[in-house]
Amino acid sequence: MKYTIVTSFPISNWEVYGEKFLKSFIEYWPKDINLLVYCDGYPLPDDVPTAENIEYFDLLENDNLLEFKERNKQFNGKQNPKAAYNFYEDAIKFSHKVYAQHMAFYKAKEAGSDWLIWLDADSVTYDTITHELLDEAHKVNEDGDIPDLTFLGRKNAYATCSSYIGYCTTSPVTRVFIEDYVNYYTSDEVLALRCFADNFVFDRLRTLHEVHGMITRNFTPDCEDLDAFDVSPLGNHIVHLKGNKKYAGTSFVGTNTQGTRYFDICRVIEHYERKNILEVGTWNGETASSMIQAAFNSSNKVHYTGVDLFEEATEATDEKEFNVKKHFTKRSVELKLTALAEEYAKLDKTLTFYLMQGDSKDKLKILKDPALCKTYNIQPDFVFIDGGHSEETVKSDYEYCKHIPVIIMDDYYTEDTDGKIPPKEFLGVNKLFNEILGGTDRTSKEQRRLIIASNDPVKNGGIVNLVMIVNDRKLGPVPEFHRVPVQVTPRDCVPPDNIQDNVEENMKIFNGQMVERYHWHNGEAIIVSAGPSMVDDIEKIRELQNKGGKVVCVKHSHNILIENGIIPWGCVILDPRPFEGTSTHGIVRKELLKKPHPSTRYFIASMTNIDVTKYLHKKKAKIIGWHAYTGALLELPDLEGQQLITGGTCSAMRSVGLMHTLGFRSFHIFGMDCAADGTPEDVDAVDLYGKQKWLKTGILDDETNTEHVFYTTGELLALAQDFEHLLEKEGVDMDLQVYGRGMVPTIFKTSKYKNLPTFGGKPYNG
Repeated sequence: MKYTIVTSFPISNWEVYGEKFLKSFIEYWPKDINLLVYCDGYPLPDDVPTAENIEYFDLLENDNLLEFKERNKQFNGKQNPKAAYNFYEDAIKFSHKVYAQHMAFYKAKEAGSDWLIWLDADSVTYDTITHELLDEAHKVNEDGDIPDLTFLGRKNAYATCSSYIGYCTTSPVTRVFIEDYVNYYTSDEVLALRCFADNFVFDRLRTLHEVHGMITRNFTPDCEDLDAFDVSPLGNHIVHLKGNKKYAGTSFVGTNTQGTRYFDICRVIEHYERKNILEVGTWNGETASSMIQAAFNSSNKVHYTGVDLFEEATEATDEKEFNVKKHFTKRSVELKLTALAEEYAKLDKTLTFYLMQGDSKDKLKILKDPALCKTYNIQPDFVFIDGGHSEETVKSDYEYCKHIPVIIMDDYYTEDTDGKIPPKEFLGVNKLFNEILGGTDRTSKEQRRLIIASNDPVKNGGIVNLVMIVNDRKLGPVPEFHRVPVQVTPRDCVPPDNIQDNVEENMKIFNGQMVERYHWHNGEAIIVSAGPSMVDDIEKIRELQNKGGKVVCVKHSHNILIENGIIPWGCVILDPRPFEGTSTHGIVRKELLKKPHPSTRYFIASMTNIDVTKYLHKKKAKIIGWHAYTGALLELPDLEGQQLITGGTCSAMRSVGLMHTLGFRSFHIFGMDCAADGTPEDVDAVDLYGKQKWLKTGILDDETNTEHVFYTTGELLALAQDFEHLLEKEGVDMDLQVYGRGMVPTIFKTSKYKNLPTFGGKPYNG
């Protein structure tokens, strides 16, 4: 097959990474593979590498890109001037990549290439790339089909890794995809999303196209973290230097908001101001980068020593040491750390490092040789032990390192909620800590020992935790380890200026009548959305209301409830779009509130279109204001310190957040179907742009191995995803009961979410 590579970078970053990318491409890539380079800014440097298979283009000659940047220059990650730069809110930054890929797709197609491959410019090739390697990655699948798209998936990240994307140029499906991709920016539709990053947009589109039959290949389906590129087919040939590293910008002191045990490792380093780090089990160098960052937060000079088998690892050593991870070359880690040192040098900070390749039982002998340790600056005041897992290796690693002031060991396993734990042969750290060292002891004169608890799961059952040992009694107390939930921030659906104008005008009408946070209580909230099953559950809603529950509706369920004799206690309104416009259900929004009920409280978000509030005010409705947590509101200085309510992208999910703020912890949810009732009559209908109106999707019930199929829309699918995210959050202090049929009830039934038991052991049942 024939391949074309595309990359893009600003000329200002030529010396940072552009030059490295190009020189390594010339050295290691086949000469018959063309590289298209789209530069943001001209002229090119005088020493720019030239080759017959490299073409340079001025990205800023693209009129659509220039117009997008000019039209949306405020969306540059600094919408809130008082806050730090927000990577996810920088539409300008990410638009360059998308337009470059769009232009390159057609150039590659015209040149007769079968594949266009995007590579981030902050990557360096260090081993020969062959046609055989690329052909193997892009061959037909088991069904004899050529994929339309290849990508690097990540299970626990907000989106895929977009440092590599493969586009099949001969596929008409891929051509439609690339047009949809660039149109998200050209049409400004990207600004309606909760994240402007190109990989977030890519995932949203990919998911929709997969529903309609696009064939994709995920090179990294088992990647649990951010390191997808490293475990991809190109991972042992190319090193991606950027990843998730931030140079001396993040403090690890405080609560573990990231929710990983690796954050706690860095917190210990920063807490005790460590600056000479030893790591047994360097792997791909990412943990090393984070630990180095933590050390630089309290020192301008840091040294790192790493020990690993690297490419010496074999199937035999994997079996002996119970290793299940892919291995990386020593050279790839050297490149990462060298690039890291260059970045810190710009901040007048000095990073030195020394990597040892081989078995730690042999290589750690260097710690017994003061002369060699001095030569290589191996004077560790902190060690992270995460090498082999056999009892022999665990014990050996500890024996060599037991004199180091602060020790952290990975892979202390405990049972998960199902009582599962890894097999006995994996419990080398458990045996060392409990049987040899004597377990937790916070008061010993010799050393303090404790377990740093984690919620990090093991693939086949169990929880993996950290062991911490402090040998230096002068260091003082250890930091407090605990977690807090991470909240997802939704995106605004109209420009911030419009929203901010609405807030200013609405606040005048609210006249101080605003939602405030209240203490939790035993009241029950009945959230009523407008899915088809809501009508079938009218009597159940009435029954719950008669028992004292507070019915809270959205605009689309407002009239239906009143017509059936159920007067809502509250109606939640969250829509900055025109009041006279047509909703996604094909109804003029004003008609939904044609007859506001005098007993109903209308909870109006301050970002709501001002015409809605004026209308309800004129009708003498009970109006209570509230602030939705959005990027646009964060920019308003007058709202600093005000109660902001999180939730999702629609009023039904925000109703949950609002009632939680009012102290409710028991929720009954109706009508949140997020799907048509069966197969729609117009299942083949298309919109004005020729796109399918209905998306066919399925939810698999693992217990019955049955797939439940639904027809939904993009907006309803987003609501269902918001609800799924709610179930996945840690520490959700609410009890949920979901009624009806459709996507959300099915997601709830097939999820692992369980309501907490009441005191005495009986489960809560409402």
